[in-house]
Amino acid sequence: MTGQAAEAKFKGMYEAYHKQVLAYCLRRSRSEGWDLAAETFAVAWTRIDAAPDDEGALPWLYTIARNVLANAHRKQASAARLMARLGGAARLSPVEPDTQVVQRWEEQRLVEAVAQLRPNDKEVLHLVTWEELSHSQIADVLGISVTAVGQRIHRASNRLRRHLKGSAKTATTDTSIPRAAEEGRRA
Repeated sequence: MTGQAAEAKFKGMYEAYHKQVLAYCLRRSRSEGWDLAAETFAVAWTRIDAAPDDEGALPWLYTIARNVLANAHRKQASAARLMARLGGAARLSPVEPDTQVVQRWEEQRLVEAVAQLRPNDKEVLHLVTWEELSHSQIADVLGISVTAVGQRIHRASNRLRRHLKGSAKTATTDTSIPRAAEEGRRA
């Protein structure tokens, strides 16, 4: 591919899919989402010759973004382990403070239930709900069969449902949770 053709292909891909890739990264890391999206496109540029055309480009970009995010998480975990060894109090918060403040009590239950899921369950549910990918596109992103995607979505949904039922039972016995949520609404 000539330099001009590669540049045109990349520019078209960037203009068509930057918003989706940015949203994907921001939903997974509010604090670093912009940087992760930029890194995703930097990697895409280095591999532009391998980039599929048209419909295959977005799942290809999501695959790159997923790998970039995995690398970032590994770096964060490594830094946290180092801080712990050095005696620091490094803690990675699963839910960002601004999200905790904004969300209502019901939404918090959902966040907590999703947090209890395995990483693979979270990923497949995010791809199908937030990214609105088809089963075949998810199969491309995850490198599995379309049948396996359907099975993962079904199992992840069942696990999420069980977690939500469990948190609902806890919430009905603990009256401080709704009261605290109500006080937060008045503040």
